Amino acid sequence: MFVAKNRRPLLLFILFALTLGSIAISIAFNILRHDQQHIHEPLHAAFEAFGGMAAIAMAMLLLQLHRDGQREKGEYYLLSMGFFMMGILDTMHAVSSFGYGFILLRSLAGLFGGCWFALVWFPRVCKTIGSKPIPWFLISATLITGLLILSYREFFPLMMKDGKLTSIAIAINLLSGTLTFAAALYFFREFWRSSRTESYFFTCMLLLLSLSSLEFPISVVWSRDWWFWHVQRCLAYTVVFYYMLRVFLRVSDELKKTNMQLEGRIAERTADLTREVAERIRYGRERDQVITELQEAMTQIKVLTGLLPTCASCKKIRDAEGKWVQMESYIQNHSDARFTHGICPTCAKELYPEVFNKLNN
Repeated sequence: MFVAKNRRPLLLFILFALTLGSIAISIAFNILRHDQQHIHEPLHAAFEAFGGMAAIAMAMLLLQLHRDGQREKGEYYLLSMGFFMMGILDTMHAVSSFGYGFILLRSLAGLFGGCWFALVWFPRVCKTIGSKPIPWFLISATLITGLLILSYREFFPLMMKDGKLTSIAIAINLLSGTLTFAAALYFFREFWRSSRTESYFFTCMLLLLSLSSLEFPISVVWSRDWWFWHVQRCLAYTVVFYYMLRVFLRVSDELKKTNMQLEGRIAERTADLTREVAERIRYGRERDQVITELQEAMTQIKVLTGLLPTCASCKKIRDAEGKWVQMESYIQNHSDARFTHGICPTCAKELYPEVFNKLNN
């Protein structure tokens, strides 16, 4: 689907307002009373679980769209891999408790997702690895990594000391935010050129995810600005669900149109078959009538066939019982022919010469 030209300015305004507003609110929360903490681990777990499940659902949808060949460059495939990794680690982050591995899981989720998202600038990558099992090995490795972090938390570095993030945590989140922002620029460029509604949704989604990663290093854990980038990520996943709903409605509408077309073709074909059957029935009746007439004609016709033993003198014919009968009687018995008597001129001259001569003088 494409955006109408008269709606483009409004959508661009919303996009820039969303970007500038998010940055302004984050800075305001960071400056004004950022030292106030609101610790609520169940709410935090709900945020992360919602994001993880939404990311996995989005990954499955995009992978199916890729298999259907919706995009030639393979952007769906790259995005699906990023959402798979992000969803797996975010879900594990949701069930983890504060301490070792807590921030590491969230940071790696953003980094792995951002790396795959940024690959949309390199379409050849998808053609190279899209048909190979390597990405699935990476997804399995991501799952194993998350399980190891949860099981052996004390062996992984603590990403926060004295209430502040370590340089490693800051670097990972800045890098993941930059990569995701690069992917958002890719789809914004596509939207600018083609006005595709889908590109606009991807732009908003990736923009919100990138801003949450970029704002993470400057936030204080459990403070308002820290909670704000969680809200941003939830907004991004709300866009995800809205996009999935639009895809579902679009596919449903296409299926309805296809069904209507099929029903129309079936109705036309049924009508053609009905006419054809009626014609065949009519031809069959005519054929049966002709056969009946021929059978009736055959019953009325007696055909003399084969060799007939005939007397060379009196011209009698020997029948099947061996009797010699007059030729006239034999023919009358074996056909519908009937005889009437007369005399030919030769016989008349020979038998009745006087009468013959008078008639001819």
